[in-house]
Amino acid sequence: MLKIWHLTVIGEVIKTGSISKAASALGRSQPALSLVISDAEKMIGYKLFDRVNGRLKPVPETNFFLERSEEILQKMADLERFMKRETHQFSQLRIACMPVVSEFFLPTEIANFTKNNTGIRFYMRAQPSIRVIESIASQQFDLGIAEQPQPSKLYATRNFQMDTVIAVRADNPLAKHKLLTPKDLSGQPFVTFLPEHYLTKQLQAAFDNEGVILDIPFALQNGAAQYALIESGQAIGFMSILNVWLYRELNKNLLDGYENKIVFRPFAPKIQQTIGLLTPRHRAISQISLQFADSLKKSLENILKSTDLL
Repeated sequence: MLKIWHLTVIGEVIKTGSISKAASALGRSQPALSLVISDAEKMIGYKLFDRVNGRLKPVPETNFFLERSEEILQKMADLERFMKRETHQFSQLRIACMPVVSEFFLPTEIANFTKNNTGIRFYMRAQPSIRVIESIASQQFDLGIAEQPQPSKLYATRNFQMDTVIAVRADNPLAKHKLLTPKDLSGQPFVTFLPEHYLTKQLQAAFDNEGVILDIPFALQNGAAQYALIESGQAIGFMSILNVWLYRELNKNLLDGYENKIVFRPFAPKIQQTIGLLTPRHRAISQISLQFADSLKKSLENILKSTDLL
């Protein structure tokens, strides 16, 4: 089984390009590091490096190895800091979140919160929802925002149900509809989430139940990534109320006279996005973390109440 030391050595060799430099950086001998790499290669069954012009060049598979090993090493470092209970932990807020809330929503919330709460250190990492849930379940973070969290003894979650909508360019004839159905949208080019995403699967099921065609030439990571393709008129979007709010917030400070190029219409049958605000059950949570979590809760509730589709 590969050990943390294998990952550390391989990562340093990739970074420096040579075993001798890696040995110097790690304070070990060159033969010792060569044995570590040889041992790792025997375990995984292939060579990790080729020698090119006197330097060690990682094979393509090694780049993937590096990405995952860095992630593991970071988790180990996080775990070590947590177990040592650093003296400043209660003045630092560690947040893991799904990418769509990392670009605007959370930075805005942090800026507003710190106006009245100075001296707090914020650490925010954007990750796919499944990784956010893992980060909270492993007690490494104080707060998490993720899709579809399941009940767990390792974390508590406050879930928000957000309706999904159809987004179309304002001059599209479909914008005249007050409600859109699969029959209205049959054969129209869509931009939406990745095929394995639960919202895409539910959308496909809705079209299949009506016996109509769902055409998805553009499958993207999240709802906010859809805006450009919708504005260009190349596709119709499928997203949640959160993305409606985000689009309007991003555009409200533009020049006077600017009108949003996208309009949003309800979709039937109703499909909902579940977003959870997570807190770990076995990590000591400071009062300031609880206050910020409450602030996020109120903001998400306000988005649900205030975002209309007109």
